[in-house]
Amino acid sequence: MLGLVLGVAFNGLVWFDRDILQSLPEDLSLYRAWRPLTSCRVFDGGDRLIDEFYVERRVWVDLDDLPPHVWQSFVVAEDRRFFEHPGFDLAGIARAVVINLQSGTSSQGASTLTQQLVKNLMVGKERSYRRKLKEAVLAYRLEQELDKRAILELYLNYIALGAGNYGVEAASQTYFGISARDLDPGQAAMLAGLVPAPSRYSPRTAPETAAQRRRLVLRGMVEEGLLTGEQAESYLDDPVMIPRETLPRAAEELAYVTQVRREVRRLFGDTAPFEDGLQVHVALDPELQAVAYRAVRQALRDHGERQGRLHSLDHTATPEAFLAKGKGLTRGEDGALAAPVVGQCFEVMVPEDRSLDRLQAGSFTFSLRAEDRGAGVASPSRGPVPLSSRAAAHDVLTACLQEDGRVRLPDRPWAEGGAVVLENDTGRVLALVGGWDVGLEGFVRATQARRQPGSSFKPYVYATALLGGHSQLDVVLDGPLSLAGGSGAWSPKNYGGGYAGPMTLRRALTTSTNTVAVRLILEAGSIQVANLAARMGVRTPIRHDPTIALGSSEVTPMDQALGYATIARGGVRTEPVYIDRLTDVHGIQSLAGDTLQVDEDQVTLPGGPGTRALPPGVSYELADMMRQVVRSGTARRAYQQGLDRAGKTGTTNDCVDAWFVGFTPAHTVAVWIGTDGVTTLGDRETGGKTALPAWVTIADALGPVQGERLPVPPEAIFVQVEGDWVALDRGTVPDRLLAPAPHRPSDPLPPFSGGPAGARW
Repeated sequence: MLGLVLGVAFNGLVWFDRDILQSLPEDLSLYRAWRPLTSCRVFDGGDRLIDEFYVERRVWVDLDDLPPHVWQSFVVAEDRRFFEHPGFDLAGIARAVVINLQSGTSSQGASTLTQQLVKNLMVGKERSYRRKLKEAVLAYRLEQELDKRAILELYLNYIALGAGNYGVEAASQTYFGISARDLDPGQAAMLAGLVPAPSRYSPRTAPETAAQRRRLVLRGMVEEGLLTGEQAESYLDDPVMIPRETLPRAAEELAYVTQVRREVRRLFGDTAPFEDGLQVHVALDPELQAVAYRAVRQALRDHGERQGRLHSLDHTATPEAFLAKGKGLTRGEDGALAAPVVGQCFEVMVPEDRSLDRLQAGSFTFSLRAEDRGAGVASPSRGPVPLSSRAAAHDVLTACLQEDGRVRLPDRPWAEGGAVVLENDTGRVLALVGGWDVGLEGFVRATQARRQPGSSFKPYVYATALLGGHSQLDVVLDGPLSLAGGSGAWSPKNYGGGYAGPMTLRRALTTSTNTVAVRLILEAGSIQVANLAARMGVRTPIRHDPTIALGSSEVTPMDQALGYATIARGGVRTEPVYIDRLTDVHGIQSLAGDTLQVDEDQVTLPGGPGTRALPPGVSYELADMMRQVVRSGTARRAYQQGLDRAGKTGTTNDCVDAWFVGFTPAHTVAVWIGTDGVTTLGDRETGGKTALPAWVTIADALGPVQGERLPVPPEAIFVQVEGDWVALDRGTVPDRLLAPAPHRPSDPLPPFSGGPAGARW
């Protein structure tokens, strides 16, 4: 008999060693520094949370930051002997075995906190004694690697607590709208009571059950001497949850938030942001963002007032089918079209008699409010035409139901826009406008819309000419020009028609003369211009043909902002910097320009030293030319006495796109207005008329400083020409202009006149 017992014991040990011990990892040291997937959270420049995205919604919190009653609640609820056992509790296991044998099931568990952690991390949730043995062994091994407090910290941050929350911090924010650092004992007890079945005990769907679970945990805390009975009673009537509002995202910030998400994924991939629990602090200036957003929207509204709130009217050739479909309306359970609710927008059809009092949708009839009947419908040949006289039978409109039962036209204009605001010294993106209404993860026109830049591309042409030895005082002919091409001759024309004859490069850029830009690109070569534009910051590929001199090759507003910022920075290119700093779940911080190790790769955050694209003297001379565009050229609306502003307008053929890109000593702003297609904005909707007003609004909000100047590099010199001070690259200054003495760069600049005061010659 003894031999039989020994044999069974020996075979049991062999099985235990082979099937249990040898199947488990022995080295659990990785869990000393391991962290679970954690939410990636984004904060603006004022440390306000503006976004949170995740695989598992979890926010890491250190155990030392929690009040003792928080972790005590979980210990009392799940494992009162946690600080006494070695990872598994033999007494608890024996008790569970007896209960399960008596019931004939394996429903009774005896898992310690450490075993629960091991089950979720390594073993899985299979209900079997084999799994329980594995749990016990791994729990013991884990407690050899980590002390009790480290295990408790990992548990509190790992455990699932319902409603998509993992860990006590995320659950606390969701159920009570506060950090776990601020939980009172009653709130902590409610969270601890969720652990066995977060869905069944949810305070959202089962508040009475959640309250019962809270009572049990509080009673346990009294039994353990952690609370008095009176203290526990004081929490029993508290609400089981104080729901947090979903993260408020201001509409004007959604494009910026979307771009930050894309930047994080570009730098770190799809999983590292959550594996490292990145806390991202970005350059967003919320006040400036609101200004830029409103400025672009106002520019679109103003355009609509000039050209018509409606671009055109749709028309249906099958009115019966249109009414049967009821586009925008919902259907009831019987399949019939339901009457719209207040605020709902849907399509309506103009009836046979063209009455705007009997607009039709399904079987319903609506009256258009009086203030919308005169809304202009765009008509390029004769300006906007009132809707009341333009609408024809079976034309189709989008309308929205008001409380008074009438319908109104939607507020959204038919044009679109985008804007970028950069800080010159750092490349930080302070504001970003992606369009009239950009949803989260939507199309961000500031960075994604590739549009023809028109004459706003010309600074790259002039920069190439200056690099080739020209100065802004060189004379080039403005006259007829005809170029042969594969599809026939191309004869570039100036806006407005005529030609002015010989003129300086300075004047040609100021007046945006097309033929001069084309002559310059023919001399320098389109490849050289395209390459220089790329070096200056244009990241969209540029075609290699002479038409790019007039902006025929598409770019994004961000491209233009980066290219112009290079000029403002004295010829040094920058990157767009969204991220000011990062903090991972271990508290390690990285700043813009730092290099991080991500898995096996090294990732450098944008914001390091820029690369030189233009010599300082050339860059300053180009800036001076663009300054003249603002002072007396196509961007005169941006000029303010005492402010150093420079830039360039852009208008494409048929006024499809309108641009103004410009800079101050501290900031660069790019504004684009257009559509997502090739629809004309309307007659004379130029960059100076359509885009520039938004630029001025944004620039004025940047806090301009009277007397602030672009820094003058030693390579630049001022000369006086016809009573005006003109900046030149020292290497291109004619000898006759240098006598009797060169300008000293240290000479003070006057109230803005374009040159130095009291210069000695």
